[in-house]
Amino acid sequence: MTPAKARAVAAARKARNMAWQARRRVRPNASPYANGALNHWDAVNATYTELRAQGLDRPNYIWSVLHVADIARYLQIPRFSVLEFGVAGGNGLVALDRLSDAVGDLLDVEIEVYGFDTGAGLPPPQDHRDAPYIMDPGDFPMQEDQLRARLRRAELVLGMVEDTVGTFLQGSAAPVGFIAFDLDFYSSTVGALKVLDAPAERLFPRVLCYFDDVLGYPWGDCNGPRLAMAEFNAAHTERNISHLPGMKWSVPARQFNSRWAESMYLAHVFDHPRYNDDEGTALTRRLDLD
Repeated sequence: MTPAKARAVAAARKARNMAWQARRRVRPNASPYANGALNHWDAVNATYTELRAQGLDRPNYIWSVLHVADIARYLQIPRFSVLEFGVAGGNGLVALDRLSDAVGDLLDVEIEVYGFDTGAGLPPPQDHRDAPYIMDPGDFPMQEDQLRARLRRAELVLGMVEDTVGTFLQGSAAPVGFIAFDLDFYSSTVGALKVLDAPAERLFPRVLCYFDDVLGYPWGDCNGPRLAMAEFNAAHTERNISHLPGMKWSVPARQFNSRWAESMYLAHVFDHPRYNDDEGTALTRRLDLD
């Protein structure tokens, strides 16, 4: 970033925060982005661009955490959790850790970060639904000590995910707002989806989800995460995981053709007591006569 651009970014951030401070006396749950000109989506995209310019990595994580953090601010939820299932070497978790610091400071919310992994690479596949013909046990190993040295706030949760999710839900983590699923296997994804069986107060009314391994060869309705999601939906009436088609129209223009924009899902928690509350994401509320 050039010095001139850095000054412009700093000035824009200062102006936005000053506007928020002035507005919060009137509307305490207003987003710090809001200045009368930007809706939720424009504001998230503008701030995404700022954070990318600062060198933050993983566009899908940056955009998702910003989206959830703005909703948290609007709903006056002071803290929330973001989860990564499938840490592997740890680059994604390091990026999620770093950006959660930046977004938390910017929007004045506390963001807890948790990374789930065996710590020893992929477990043995269970059957054909895990697509064993493209992966082997032990793929995607972790160098745990090196990774822990890079983490600031993120916590590693190591072990078989079907075991560690239950232990995690017995703890006191903040409500879950965003989850990245990158476990490769159908069987592992089934275990991770148990997190969405949590009591409603442990989740956001709608949990934003990114699923890797749902696009392209060999993933389909008979294997991998898509099969795991279909079975989850069939077994639940108060929870549902739905694809968000056309998300490329909502993310920054440079991400229009990105794979991640077509890999976004929303886990609906219909039994959440705040499910029907206004979350501040309306694109517009007026269509006046020209």
